[in-house]
Amino acid sequence: MTKDRIAAVISLIMCAIFAISLIASTFSFSRALNQKSSEIGNLTSTLTEKDSEINDLQNKIAADNTTMSSLNTQIATLQSQMTSANNQISSLTNQTEVLNNQIQELKNIVNSTSSSELTSLIFHVCEKGQGYTWGHLPNATYTYNQILKLNKGIYSIMLLPEYQGDENWTATLAWLKQNFAHIPIVLPVFEGGNSTVPNRKLTIDQISEAIATLDIRELRIGEMASWYLKNLQPFPTDYITSILNFSRAHNLKVQWSEWQVNYGAFQRIQSYITGYVDTVTVTFQTNSLEIEPFDGFLLTSGTFKQWGGSIQSWYWEERGYGSTFNMPTSIYMEHTLSAKKLGAQILEFEPYWYLFDNGEPRENLQILMAALTSG
Repeated sequence: MTKDRIAAVISLIMCAIFAISLIASTFSFSRALNQKSSEIGNLTSTLTEKDSEINDLQNKIAADNTTMSSLNTQIATLQSQMTSANNQISSLTNQTEVLNNQIQELKNIVNSTSSSELTSLIFHVCEKGQGYTWGHLPNATYTYNQILKLNKGIYSIMLLPEYQGDENWTATLAWLKQNFAHIPIVLPVFEGGNSTVPNRKLTIDQISEAIATLDIRELRIGEMASWYLKNLQPFPTDYITSILNFSRAHNLKVQWSEWQVNYGAFQRIQSYITGYVDTVTVTFQTNSLEIEPFDGFLLTSGTFKQWGGSIQSWYWEERGYGSTFNMPTSIYMEHTLSAKKLGAQILEFEPYWYLFDNGEPRENLQILMAALTSG
């Protein structure tokens, strides 16, 4: 064999070996590829199962969230019900306290041995002006005569007039002259109000002008000690002395009405009226938050020679029980009769709209006068 043929045979043998090796490698790769494909299939199947498990968990979480939301709603409902129940309990507690106070005050009234010295009744009336559906006084003479009928001639009856908050004396005086020329009235000479300047502080000349044309029986000082204490202003002793001197010179009584008893208010009044105790009657107002009416009457009667009570349905509103319109008549009557039993010389009643409906007597007034005139 020639070298060329040997080389060709060797080349063929090498090609055959390479082909066989390539075939073997291809077969091995195919097997490996099939194995990987199988593994991928298994992994895909596993992932599918996991996805199913995840979906199941997500569905369970969603269901749990729905349950939690429902529970939260139920909890909120229960909390609302508990709040409502607590409010009802608080309301019942307040009502119970009011009733217990009534019972105690009625016991005090029954056990009291003081005799009544009541001689005068004073009724607040007012004209609030436009914008109000209540608080009007169409005919002062008519309203006054309605009280006289119910009074049966037993007490001296006076009116305490207010015109649009007592803030304009010129307008008030014109209104008084037009409507009260022949009606006995109590003239407010001082009214504090909510400003740092009093709503009304009449001068001697202004009082003299009113006396010249009106039937003024008494002058009223309204919450003067309380107002100056509240506003931290020095009390005008010279002014009050001038009022008291004027009253004595003109044979006028003075009614000093106060709600505040703390901070030595009553002791201050005592010092201011020294020498005028026969001129001034101090009335305790039941709208005080510092003391209950019966105790206020006891304090006033024990402090001043001449005293009285200002019976107000503001008591109900100040304590948060309701509006001035809705104070129970029984409690208003309880305050009235306790003051009378303890020896009050004058009783003043307010506000106007609790006893009158735009000039017409309400049932509250009829019950009040029936009790006061029954003997």
